[in-house]
Amino acid sequence: MHIEIADHADLDRAEALVSWLERPHLDRVIITLPGIGTTERERAAANLRHLFNDCGCAWGLAALVLAGAGSLLVWPSGARGVTGAVLGCLLAAVAGKLLGLAWSRRRLLALLHTLRSAA
Repeated sequence: MHIEIADHADLDRAEALVSWLERPHLDRVIITLPGIGTTERERAAANLRHLFNDCGCAWGLAALVLAGAGSLLVWPSGARGVTGAVLGCLLAAVAGKLLGLAWSRRRLLALLHTLRSAA
């Protein structure tokens, strides 16, 4: 999918596509809003594409690594300790992914509002 943002109606359509869990994958973003320089258009288009395509995996990985390190330090050994560590790591990874998606959604909406005020 690709989007072109040339006016406020296009910004409204782009904002309608912003969801927490079901954002479309964008292959191309073109911004032709008047009043914005070429460099800023290219930077904003790259940021929009990146934020739309963000899956939250980096945050999930960070949470998984931290939970794994914490489980090595805190949980006792044995079958119950291993089960608790695995469950804790899984929950941390899911929570991290969801937090990453929420953070990218917030940044995406802020960028669209910035473009709206600049145009």
